[in-house]
Amino acid sequence: MNRGLYQGVQAMSAAEGRLESIATNLANLSVNGYKRRTTATESFDATLRGKLSRQVRSRTSVDFSQGVLRATGETYDLALEGSGFFAVETPRGEAYTRGGHFQVDSAGTLQTHDGLPVAWESARGTIDPQGEEVRVDPDGQVWQGEQQVGRLRLVDFAQPGRLEADRLGYLHAPPGLTEAAREGEVRQGHLEQSNVSAVDEMVALIATQRSYESAARLMSSIEQGYRRLTAR
Repeated sequence: MNRGLYQGVQAMSAAEGRLESIATNLANLSVNGYKRRTTATESFDATLRGKLSRQVRSRTSVDFSQGVLRATGETYDLALEGSGFFAVETPRGEAYTRGGHFQVDSAGTLQTHDGLPVAWESARGTIDPQGEEVRVDPDGQVWQGEQQVGRLRLVDFAQPGRLEADRLGYLHAPPGLTEAAREGEVRQGHLEQSNVSAVDEMVALIATQRSYESAARLMSSIEQGYRRLTAR
Protein backbone atom coordinates (compact mmCIF):
# COMPACT_ATOMS: atom_id res chain seq x y z
CA MET A 1 0.00 0.00 0.00
CA ASN A 2 2.87 2.39 0.68
CA ARG A 3 3.99 1.89 -2.90
CA GLY A 4 0.47 2.61 -4.14
CA LEU A 5 0.33 5.85 -2.18
CA TYR A 6 3.70 6.90 -3.54
CA GLN A 7 2.65 6.21 -7.11
CA GLY A 8 -0.62 8.07 -6.57
CA VAL A 9 1.25 11.14 -5.34
CA GLN A 10 3.58 10.99 -8.35
CA ALA A 11 0.64 10.71 -10.74
CA MET A 12 -1.13 13.68 -9.14
CA SER A 13 2.07 15.73 -9.23
CA ALA A 14 2.56 14.95 -12.93
CA ALA A 15 -1.05 15.94 -13.66
CA GLU A 16 -0.56 19.22 -11.80
CA GLY A 17 2.47 19.99 -13.98
CA ARG A 18 0.46 19.35 -17.14
CA LEU A 19 -2.41 21.51 -15.84
CA GLU A 20 0.03 24.36 -15.18
CA SER A 21 1.34 24.18 -18.75
CA ILE A 22 -2.18 24.09 -20.18
CA ALA A 23 -3.25 27.07 -18.06
CA THR A 24 -0.19 29.03 -19.23
CA ASN A 25 -0.96 28.21 -22.86
CA LEU A 26 -4.59 29.28 -22.57
CA ALA A 27 -3.62 32.50 -20.79
CA ASN A 28 -1.26 33.38 -23.66
CA LEU A 29 -3.56 32.29 -26.48
CA SER A 30 -3.75 35.83 -27.94
CA VAL A 31 -0.12 36.86 -27.26
CA ASN A 32 1.79 37.51 -30.48
CA GLY A 33 4.72 35.14 -30.99
CA TYR A 34 3.95 33.02 -27.92
CA LYS A 35 5.16 29.42 -28.17
CA ARG A 36 3.20 26.56 -26.66
CA ARG A 37 4.50 24.80 -23.54
CA THR A 38 4.23 21.02 -23.53
CA THR A 39 4.66 18.60 -20.63
CA ALA A 40 5.68 14.98 -21.14
CA THR A 41 5.49 12.37 -18.38
CA GLU A 42 7.62 9.26 -18.38
CA SER A 43 8.08 6.36 -15.99
CA PHE A 44 11.34 4.59 -15.26
CA ASP A 45 12.84 2.15 -12.77
CA ALA A 46 15.27 3.39 -10.13
CA THR A 47 16.97 1.77 -7.17
CA LEU A 48 16.04 3.35 -3.84
CA ARG A 49 17.47 1.95 -0.60
CA GLY A 50 18.50 -1.20 -2.43
CA LYS A 51 15.05 -1.82 -3.90
CA LEU A 52 13.86 -1.39 -7.46
CA SER A 53 11.09 1.21 -7.62
CA ARG A 54 9.04 2.68 -10.44
CA GLN A 55 9.45 6.48 -10.69
CA VAL A 56 7.49 9.11 -12.63
CA ARG A 57 9.10 12.23 -14.07
CA SER A 58 7.63 15.20 -15.95
CA ARG A 59 9.50 17.44 -18.35
CA THR A 60 8.32 20.76 -19.77
CA SER A 61 9.50 21.88 -23.19
CA VAL A 62 8.60 24.60 -25.69
CA ASP A 63 7.07 23.97 -29.10
CA PHE A 64 8.83 26.43 -31.43
CA SER A 65 6.74 25.57 -34.48
CA GLN A 66 5.63 28.43 -36.72
CA GLY A 67 2.52 30.38 -35.79
CA VAL A 68 0.09 31.77 -38.37
CA LEU A 69 1.07 35.19 -39.78
CA ARG A 70 -1.74 37.75 -39.53
CA ALA A 71 -1.64 40.78 -41.83
CA THR A 72 -2.05 44.12 -40.01
CA GLY A 73 -0.70 46.60 -42.52
CA GLU A 74 1.09 48.46 -39.72
CA THR A 75 4.60 49.70 -40.55
CA TYR A 76 6.23 48.54 -37.34
CA ASP A 77 4.44 45.20 -37.03
CA LEU A 78 7.10 42.64 -37.93
CA ALA A 79 6.89 38.84 -38.00
CA LEU A 80 9.44 36.13 -38.61
CA GLU A 81 8.59 33.39 -41.07
CA GLY A 82 10.86 30.50 -40.21
CA SER A 83 13.28 30.05 -37.33
CA GLY A 84 14.93 32.85 -35.38
CA PHE A 85 14.20 35.66 -32.94
CA PHE A 86 14.25 39.45 -32.76
CA ALA A 87 16.91 40.63 -30.31
CA VAL A 88 16.00 43.33 -27.75
CA GLU A 89 18.00 45.23 -25.16
CA THR A 90 17.01 44.65 -21.51
CA PRO A 91 18.54 45.53 -18.11
CA ARG A 92 19.69 41.89 -17.96
CA GLY A 93 21.41 42.09 -21.32
CA GLU A 94 20.26 40.93 -24.73
CA ALA A 95 16.99 39.01 -24.85
CA TYR A 96 14.94 37.45 -27.64
CA THR A 97 11.32 37.43 -28.77
CA ARG A 98 9.07 36.34 -31.62
CA GLY A 99 6.57 39.08 -30.81
CA GLY A 100 7.17 41.87 -33.33
CA HIS A 101 4.55 44.45 -32.31
CA PHE A 102 7.02 47.37 -32.28
CA GLN A 103 6.73 51.14 -32.15
CA VAL A 104 8.94 54.21 -32.57
CA ASP A 105 9.23 56.78 -29.78
CA SER A 106 9.75 60.54 -30.19
CA ALA A 107 13.54 60.06 -30.19
CA GLY A 108 13.35 57.67 -33.16
CA THR A 109 14.08 54.50 -31.17
CA LEU A 110 12.41 51.31 -32.39
CA GLN A 111 11.14 49.54 -29.28
CA THR A 112 8.83 46.85 -27.99
CA HIS A 113 5.42 47.56 -26.47
CA ASP A 114 7.19 47.32 -23.07
CA GLY A 115 9.56 50.13 -24.03
CA LEU A 116 12.65 47.95 -24.56
CA PRO A 117 14.89 49.03 -27.48
CA VAL A 118 15.08 46.63 -30.39
CA ALA A 119 18.70 45.56 -31.04
CA TRP A 120 20.48 46.37 -34.29
CA GLU A 121 23.56 44.97 -35.94
CA SER A 122 26.45 47.34 -35.08
CA ALA A 123 25.19 50.85 -34.24
CA ARG A 124 21.56 51.39 -33.23
CA GLY A 125 19.49 52.82 -36.07
CA THR A 126 17.38 55.95 -35.61
CA ILE A 127 14.07 56.42 -37.41
CA ASP A 128 12.56 59.87 -37.99
CA PRO A 129 8.98 59.60 -36.68
CA GLN A 130 7.91 62.38 -39.09
CA GLY A 131 10.09 61.23 -41.98
CA GLU A 132 9.48 59.23 -45.11
CA GLU A 133 7.93 55.78 -45.26
CA VAL A 134 9.85 53.01 -43.46
CA ARG A 135 10.50 49.73 -45.24
CA VAL A 136 11.92 46.52 -43.75
CA ASP A 137 13.17 43.86 -46.13
CA PRO A 138 13.13 40.07 -45.47
CA ASP A 139 16.73 40.15 -44.21
CA GLY A 140 15.93 42.76 -41.54
CA GLN A 141 17.44 45.71 -43.39
CA VAL A 142 15.56 48.93 -42.54
CA TRP A 143 15.15 51.79 -45.01
CA GLN A 144 13.50 55.19 -44.60
CA GLY A 145 12.81 56.48 -48.05
CA GLU A 146 16.10 55.95 -49.93
CA GLN A 147 18.21 56.14 -46.77
CA GLN A 148 19.57 52.97 -45.20
CA VAL A 149 18.91 53.09 -41.45
CA GLY A 150 20.56 49.81 -40.46
CA ARG A 151 19.90 46.13 -40.01
CA LEU A 152 17.89 44.58 -37.19
CA ARG A 153 19.68 41.93 -35.13
CA LEU A 154 18.04 38.60 -35.89
CA VAL A 155 19.32 35.57 -33.96
CA ASP A 156 18.80 31.82 -33.94
CA PHE A 157 20.18 29.05 -31.74
CA ALA A 158 21.14 25.44 -32.23
CA GLN A 159 19.17 24.49 -29.10
CA PRO A 160 16.38 27.03 -28.66
CA GLY A 161 14.77 24.80 -26.04
CA ARG A 162 17.49 25.87 -23.59
CA LEU A 163 16.39 29.53 -23.70
CA GLU A 164 15.04 30.76 -20.37
CA ALA A 165 11.96 33.00 -20.17
CA ASP A 166 11.72 35.94 -17.77
CA ARG A 167 8.54 37.25 -16.14
CA LEU A 168 7.72 39.39 -19.20
CA GLY A 169 8.08 36.46 -21.58
CA TYR A 170 11.41 37.50 -23.12
CA LEU A 171 13.94 34.71 -23.67
CA HIS A 172 17.53 34.76 -22.41
CA ALA A 173 20.41 32.56 -23.54
CA PRO A 174 22.19 30.66 -20.74
CA PRO A 175 26.01 30.43 -20.78
CA GLY A 176 27.29 28.08 -23.44
CA LEU A 177 24.30 28.32 -25.76
CA THR A 178 25.69 28.97 -29.23
CA GLU A 179 24.06 30.84 -32.08
CA ALA A 180 23.15 29.06 -35.31
CA ALA A 181 22.52 30.10 -38.91
CA ARG A 182 19.20 31.91 -39.15
CA GLU A 183 16.67 30.75 -41.74
CA GLY A 184 13.72 33.00 -40.88
CA GLU A 185 12.74 36.06 -42.91
CA VAL A 186 11.06 39.26 -41.78
CA ARG A 187 7.53 39.99 -42.95
CA GLN A 188 6.63 43.65 -42.50
CA GLY A 189 3.01 44.53 -41.77
CA HIS A 190 2.36 41.13 -40.17
CA LEU A 191 2.28 39.65 -36.68
CA GLU A 192 2.88 36.01 -35.79
CA GLN A 193 0.03 34.59 -33.77
CA SER A 194 0.57 32.16 -30.93
CA ASN A 195 0.88 28.52 -32.00
CA VAL A 196 -1.58 27.43 -29.31
CA SER A 197 -4.81 25.72 -30.37
CA ALA A 198 -7.62 26.40 -27.90
CA VAL A 199 -9.41 23.19 -28.92
CA ASP A 200 -6.32 21.03 -28.40
CA GLU A 201 -5.65 22.63 -25.02
CA MET A 202 -9.24 22.04 -23.84
CA VAL A 203 -9.06 18.38 -24.90
CA ALA A 204 -5.76 18.04 -23.02
CA LEU A 205 -7.30 19.78 -20.01
CA ILE A 206 -10.16 17.28 -19.82
CA ALA A 207 -7.81 14.30 -20.18
CA THR A 208 -5.46 15.67 -17.50
CA GLN A 209 -8.32 16.32 -15.08
CA ARG A 210 -9.49 12.74 -15.51
CA SER A 211 -5.96 11.48 -14.85
CA TYR A 212 -5.78 13.57 -11.68
CA GLU A 213 -9.17 12.32 -10.50
CA SER A 214 -8.15 8.70 -11.12
CA ALA A 215 -5.03 9.15 -8.99
CA ALA A 216 -7.10 10.83 -6.28
CA ARG A 217 -9.55 7.90 -6.25
CA LEU A 218 -6.64 5.45 -5.98
CA MET A 219 -5.31 7.26 -2.91
CA SER A 220 -8.79 7.41 -1.41
CA SER A 221 -9.18 3.63 -1.84
CA ILE A 222 -5.82 3.02 -0.16
CA GLU A 223 -6.78 5.32 2.70
CA GLN A 224 -10.01 3.40 3.25
CA GLY A 225 -8.02 0.17 3.30
CA TYR A 226 -5.75 1.58 6.01
CA ARG A 227 -8.79 2.58 8.06
CA ARG A 228 -10.26 -0.89 7.89
CA LEU A 229 -6.95 -2.40 9.03
CA THR A 230 -6.50 0.00 11.94
CA ALA A 231 -10.14 -0.35 13.03
CA ARG A 232 -9.64 -4.00 13.92
